[in-house]
Amino acid sequence: MYHHSQLQSDKKTADKANCRLSDCFTLKYKFMECKRIFVLSDLKRLKIVRIMKLFSIFMLVFTLGGFASGYSQKQVVTLNLKQCDVNTLLQEIWKQTGLRFVYNEQDVARLKRFDVNAQQKQVDEILDHIFKNTPYQCAYESDVIYITPRPVGDLPQVKQERVKLSGNIKDKNGNVLPGVTVFIGNSDIGTSSDINGNYQLAILKGNAVEIVYSFIGMKKVTYNFPATEDVRHNVVMEEDQVELQDVVVIGYGSKSARNLTSSVSSVKAKDLEKYANGATTFDNMPGGAVKGVLVNQNSGEPGAKATLNIRGITSPLKSQNNNEPLYVVDGVPFFVERSLNMLNPLSTLSPNDIESIDVLKDAAATAIYGSRGANGVVIIKTKDGHRNEQMKISLGYTLSVGNQIKKFKPLNTTKFKNLQELIIKNTLGAINKAQITDDNIIYGQIYPAIDYMANTSYDNYGNMIFDGLKDEAFGEENTNWVDETNNKNALTHMYNLAIRGGGKLSNYSFSFNAIDQEGLFINDDMQRYNSRLSFDSDVSKRFKVGAALGYTMTKRHSGAAGEEMGITREWNVRPDVPVYDETGELYRIDGTPTWGFPVGLANPVANRQNKNKKESYQFLGNSYLEYKIFNGLKIRGDINISMFQDQYSNYNPLVAQDDRGGGGMSTLQDDRSKAANTSINFRADYNFQIEDHYFSFMVGYGWDRSFSEYTSHYYMGFPDDEVLNNAGSATETHCIGDAKSKSALNSIYARASYNYLDKYLAEINFRSDASSKFGPGNQRGYFPSISLGWRMSSENFMADTEKVDDLKLRFSWGQTGSTNIDDFVYRQFYEKGNPYIGQSTLTPGLLPNPDIKWERTSEFNGGLDYAFFNHRLFGSIDGYYRYTKGALAPSPYPLESGSTSYTSNLIDLSNKGVEIEIGGDIIRTADWTWTSKFNIALNRNKIEKLNGAELSSNDVDTYIEGQPAGVLKGYIVEKIFQNDDEVVTLNKTAVARGANYYQEKSTGMGDFKYKDLDGNGYIDSKDREVIATPQPKFFGGFFNSVNYKNFNLSFVFQFSQGAKAAVYNMMSDMYGYIGNNIYPELYGKTWSPENPDARYARLVYTDPSKNSRFSDRYIYETSYLRLKNITFSYNLPQNFLKKINVQSAMLFVSGSNIWTVTQWPGIDPELISSFTTSQMTLNEDPYPLSKTFTLGVKVEF
Repeated sequence: MYHHSQLQSDKKTADKANCRLSDCFTLKYKFMECKRIFVLSDLKRLKIVRIMKLFSIFMLVFTLGGFASGYSQKQVVTLNLKQCDVNTLLQEIWKQTGLRFVYNEQDVARLKRFDVNAQQKQVDEILDHIFKNTPYQCAYESDVIYITPRPVGDLPQVKQERVKLSGNIKDKNGNVLPGVTVFIGNSDIGTSSDINGNYQLAILKGNAVEIVYSFIGMKKVTYNFPATEDVRHNVVMEEDQVELQDVVVIGYGSKSARNLTSSVSSVKAKDLEKYANGATTFDNMPGGAVKGVLVNQNSGEPGAKATLNIRGITSPLKSQNNNEPLYVVDGVPFFVERSLNMLNPLSTLSPNDIESIDVLKDAAATAIYGSRGANGVVIIKTKDGHRNEQMKISLGYTLSVGNQIKKFKPLNTTKFKNLQELIIKNTLGAINKAQITDDNIIYGQIYPAIDYMANTSYDNYGNMIFDGLKDEAFGEENTNWVDETNNKNALTHMYNLAIRGGGKLSNYSFSFNAIDQEGLFINDDMQRYNSRLSFDSDVSKRFKVGAALGYTMTKRHSGAAGEEMGITREWNVRPDVPVYDETGELYRIDGTPTWGFPVGLANPVANRQNKNKKESYQFLGNSYLEYKIFNGLKIRGDINISMFQDQYSNYNPLVAQDDRGGGGMSTLQDDRSKAANTSINFRADYNFQIEDHYFSFMVGYGWDRSFSEYTSHYYMGFPDDEVLNNAGSATETHCIGDAKSKSALNSIYARASYNYLDKYLAEINFRSDASSKFGPGNQRGYFPSISLGWRMSSENFMADTEKVDDLKLRFSWGQTGSTNIDDFVYRQFYEKGNPYIGQSTLTPGLLPNPDIKWERTSEFNGGLDYAFFNHRLFGSIDGYYRYTKGALAPSPYPLESGSTSYTSNLIDLSNKGVEIEIGGDIIRTADWTWTSKFNIALNRNKIEKLNGAELSSNDVDTYIEGQPAGVLKGYIVEKIFQNDDEVVTLNKTAVARGANYYQEKSTGMGDFKYKDLDGNGYIDSKDREVIATPQPKFFGGFFNSVNYKNFNLSFVFQFSQGAKAAVYNMMSDMYGYIGNNIYPELYGKTWSPENPDARYARLVYTDPSKNSRFSDRYIYETSYLRLKNITFSYNLPQNFLKKINVQSAMLFVSGSNIWTVTQWPGIDPELISSFTTSQMTLNEDPYPLSKTFTLGVKVEF
């Protein structure tokens, strides 16, 4: 039997007491197991069968029950029942035969009790006898038996005058709705609409009644019928979002959202389409829309992956992957290490193929995934065909135009000359005051650079003085390199094709997606091709098989690689030189042949002539076999395979290099990466019910094997950039990297669930993983969880609170782990060393640690789900505390050991936070709807234990006990010195206390004065303090959708508040390079005698006073409010589409990232506001995000 206990427990309203067919099913793939399947009492057998054949939503009966023979009612049973009711009789028949029943429990409850004594009698004989003298009859269809009211003509009739109510029922798009139940409220009298959506109901004249229209997935409609005369009343029904979102996908199964006891957030396809039209990758789609999930686009380059973080950092000081969630696509988990330099692995999935995204957040939800669930789990379900559905062909096309959200305006030639004059004057002043005394720097760097740019002379004291810039050192151009390398109005074409459908025993789906995307810079583009095929089939009554295959090919071309893909070069290169020389060739920028100039300041346009290519091939596949042993018990086996292969080459031609150092050599880097994962799972599911108590059990075994391989070669010296540029033509060949790795994971897992009338809920999960990444004795980890739910709204004390639709408390505890470390770090590795006496040598690599063991994260979660005023107001609140013990991190080690660190369970850290979501239907009428949702989350992270130590992977990624993870430590600027006397006084005090000077030997007027925090009279490393944390104080989103008839306007805002970061390019430009341009924010804001109130210190070449060190002057908030997406769409009317044989058609226009409010001085705050990776407190202006406008059309035949 199958249970849907909501219908038994919820008795607040008449429609909940009078259970109907639409109350028992959910749409499409969303299956609910029911003890009894109810049907409106006077739906006739033939109408039910017709509806079931037309609509896949009623195929639930067949899917759950198999395909019994047409004579299943001929099965025999033995019964001996005394004074039993109909429910008891049917339950006993089910136990002996597995037959299922569709009926209205309220109706049959009125029948008198009876005795049954039958020995090996056929079921139909027994039932026909029981219902012989009642108003009900039985109809048989396969292994389902329908108990319905007898036709009116079969009962004695009292002649009374009646009036007729008739009409037609459609949805808001004009589609007719067959099978809508139409009945008189608080009665059993009703009918259903026919295949054309028409209905007719006869009612006693003068008996005014309320007519109720009910249909699965639609909002209930009522109509007060006076019953004085015949009336034709047409009805338009709207989709019910509450019911459409009824089921979420969880680990190894699915569950009613109503009965969740853990923290899960979901986004369905319909919402995704409203604010993600034109998206090229799915991982950017939930941005701002999912409670508690921080989504950041870390790069705007074509096909780039976004970063998702769920509830903070659990694993510091390791790879960028280490705090990202596990992704599971149609049951296939995959996790590709970014160190393999692969393209976005999530690009295997086209956004147009997504049916739903379910985000599992707390440990109770993720513990079933064990070691892979520590950072949350993102489960993606793709679209399928449906049973008994005619083939549907969907076509789509979008055209997008993108531009940089913010374009820097570099200094023009006039400002560039002013800048050079300022730097040279300041530098000469520092030399003349003996603030720079190193002759190697003065004569090896500074004087040659100054001599190249300026006229100088000496005064009577031997001081070099500035006599003006040399005219011959500057060109007459005024080149804006940002504009020259910018690809204005970058176009993206996206094509989509989908074919889906199904028959009685199977369903299928095929999709194809092609993207041709231009980048925001010249010579930058991507082509990607996605294809996906899936099917499910019932081989027999008990056997079911299915498979899903996805293949993606990506070709990426760019004129720059690595850090050069950003825009640093564009504003750093001098503007007074042309793009092309007199011959039409790209201009090669000349410069002083001295050490000290930044590497690679070639012509930016020439720099983007590199031949940087990457090809990626990705495959995801899974297949399964399912066998139903008997009703309630099934076993399943599946195999999942994911494979990734990347080929990368970067050819750097001679024209892309500058002339410093006497020229250069063309180079070629060639990298190859492979990764594969195979997992096999076996599991058994058993569900049963004892009266109102519903139990569900699952147990499984998993076998997982992963492999990765990486090689890198470097070639130099090519005779020709255009033809002879293959590896065989190089004069030098170097192997710069070669690695292979394998890992294994064996798992057992189990789940037990309990449900009493949807009121008291409980679930226990357990998983045990054994990983090859740990040494003997430490390989196995255990991950339990328990969660409880209490639906207060179903209690008797809330029976009179009609405005409360749902009120449920959730509590959970669980543990997860992490294995996201390099393979075999518990063993000693050796590396190739330098030759010794002509022989090859090996040297120890990282130190081994045989004692490393699992990270273990424990989490408590409490939540409240609510819905009021007929679901007009809804939402949830969650609070959590997460503690990670023994986080794996590299521990410092004495240098004399020959190694600097080894991996250990070094850190304990915690995350605690609150997540709030509130939504409502502000307007809900026949023509207008306005739905609004708002979510906000805050997370507080802290290093709880570090043995009193302090770790730092670099100056900006510091881990301190009692502080958030990954903070930035730096100096506090008190002011800028306005005269040298201040410095002299401080230096005397410092000397008296045993130091040589207060700050630096070269410190003088115009330099920063740093605060002496420890009061020892001079500045040292102990005067640094935490000046920035990459973690926002809070973040979230705001979603709105407004519908008017066939029009829709949707928009979503994303915001983040309170995170801080350092502007790295601003600090590095304080080095005062002569001949270079400068970060635009600095110009006019550095100290000079004419600008004493400046924010930043003086610019002196080589920065002898170390004004470029990390300080609070370079710290800015990365807070922002962004209109992430806005979409306006129009669905063409059905009366027009029918004339051209089209089922549906939609036109839309959308914009993304089109409006941002921020105080961040760099390119974009979103690029660095995520705290999911290390070094997020540092910004180097990577590839900018785009402001995109999209036009599109979707058609379905």
